[in-house]
Amino acid sequence: MTDLNCDAIQARLQACTSKEATFKELVSLSKQLKRLTDADKIEENKVKGCESAVWLVEHQNNGLCTFQADSDAKLMRGVLMVILSLVNGHSKAELQQRDLIAELSEFNLSSYLTSSRTNGVLGILQQIQANDPSNL
Repeated sequence: MTDLNCDAIQARLQACTSKEATFKELVSLSKQLKRLTDADKIEENKVKGCESAVWLVEHQNNGLCTFQADSDAKLMRGVLMVILSLVNGHSKAELQQRDLIAELSEFNLSSYLTSSRTNGVLGILQQIQANDPSNL
């Protein structure tokens, strides 16, 4: 991932004045997401319930979580950038106590989260907040 932080991404998305502008911004963000290797794109890292193929990999270092994610869809990679900006660098306990759905709603993404994409995003957030990283 790039040096873009949560606040910078949120400001960029909130500055969008149209659905088309938001779409272009998400595609721009998608290009900045570091792609996973084929070795990481395995079934055990695949998020269940997503319309697009999405993979999520968790790493922990000194009690802090870092997630890497990828998708076969550009728009979803942009959404993943938003999600990762919210969750990376926090402990599992912190992540479990946060209302990530409410936090994500601040990013002006509702017009892009169809019901099937919303289900996928909920699955991603549930895996991020899961107790056991081996469940990913």
